[in-house]
Parts: sequence; C-alpha cells; structure tokens
Amino acid sequence: MKYGIRDGLLKQPLQNIFPTAKKLGFDGVEYCIGKDYATSLLWETDGPERLKKLADDARMEVSSLSPGVFASVHPGLPETDKRAEGHEILTHVIEVCPRVGTSDILVPMFPKDFREWSDATWDQFVDGFKALAKTAEKHEVNLDLETSFDADRLQTIIDRVGSERIKVYYDTSNQTNRGYDVPAELRRLGAQIGMIHAKDTDQSMLGQGKVDFPGVDAAMRKIGYDGYIVLETPATDDPASAHSQNLAFIRKLGM
Repeated sequence: MKYGIRDGLLKQPLQNIFPTAKKLGFDGVEYCIGKDYATSLLWETDGPERLKKLADDARMEVSSLSPGVFASVHPGLPETDKRAEGHEILTHVIEVCPRVGTSDILVPMFPKDFREWSDATWDQFVDGFKALAKTAEKHEVNLDLETSFDADRLQTIIDRVGSERIKVYYDTSNQTNRGYDVPAELRRLGAQIGMIHAKDTDQSMLGQGKVDFPGVDAAMRKIGYDGYIVLETPATDDPASAHSQNLAFIRKLGM
C-alpha cells in the first residue's frame, strides 16, 4: 500500500510540498490542476520535468495528476466546444504523465442530472472516453474516474469503453454522502478500483464522521487492494498534526 496527499492540503509553496509530505510519512503527492489550467506547471515547456525533479529530490512520487477543470468540460455535456476543450485538456495531461513519472489521472465528473441522460447522451459519453482511452493506452496511463455514479453504472461504463486503462477513483466520503453502500461498492468494483480518496463526512478527521471505515477496511482486504490511498482531509489550523493523525488512521486499512 502507498499513501498520498493532495498538494493544496499541505499549505506550502510548491518547492516545499514534497519535502513536507515526505517528513510527514507520505509516499506521494497528488498534483492538482485548477480552472486556470493553461497557467499550470504542466503547460510550461519543461514544467513536467521540473515537477518530477521536485519529487525525485525528496525521494517521493507524483502519485497522480488531478485536472479538476475536467468536471466542467466532460464528454457528457451537450456543448460541443466544452467537450472538445475537455478532450484537449485530458489528452495533454495523459501525454505529460510519463514525463512526470506517474501513471494515474484523477478524472472528475459530477453531473447532477445523469439519471435523466438519454441513451444518446450515454453513447456520446462512452464514445468520448473510448477516444481518450486510446491515448491513455498509448502512454500506459490509467484514467481513474471520480464520479457521482454508483458502482453498477461505473462498471457498465468500463465494460462499454472496453479499455483496461479506465478505472475508478473511489471517494469514501462523497459516495457515503450520496447514500451508497461504500463497502459493497468497493467489493463490486474490485480490480476496477484504481485509487482511493480517504475522506470522512462533515469535514471530520478520519473515523469521526459517517464513513464506515471498518467496512471499507474489510472490503479493501477482500479485493486485495494495494494501490494508493490519498488523503483529501481538512488541513485545519495545524496541517502537520491533522495530516499525521489521518495518515496514522489510514495506515491501519487494507493490505
């Protein structure tokens, strides 16, 4: 098992992110890309190499890349221009993954109306990911979907896209808040789980909210999950203490 944390939670300038995470006991950092993605380090000529060097110098990994902007330009949208922008953004992120030294991308999509989507919209959505999956396969990158969909729908998407590079980024808090049976969903998805966000409900420390972490632990052991668990927990006014406490909690989970 490896343990990561999202970069912004460390409350440090970029040059200090990896050393700080290392000191706290993490194995990797999830590098996040916001709405102003074109200003991101990953869009600079030698930016990916500079990010990798920061990780290497601290003897750390870039656990994953997280283009949050993709949630507003995903393939299920009706606007052609937005879908095209999303395809361009995610293609770029896929292509820089080998230069950064990571093989995983958090692919966020949280459409509130997906239960009303027509068959044509679902076809459009699947076709969009089929095209992206071809690029991901070429670069040996996993597209880990973090969505509002339940496990059955996610499995259907994976089956329809038909690529081993389409996986699931499972967020324990988000799916609990949506009323899903998180341990059952983890068991249902099994080997399709690419990465896991460790997060509790109500901005709580891990184990103090509504997430069934004993059930999550049992499910992870059942499916043999041995990938990254990435903290997405509140930094509080004492980030080092909060992250140390939450890391100690998740180290007890899984394999």
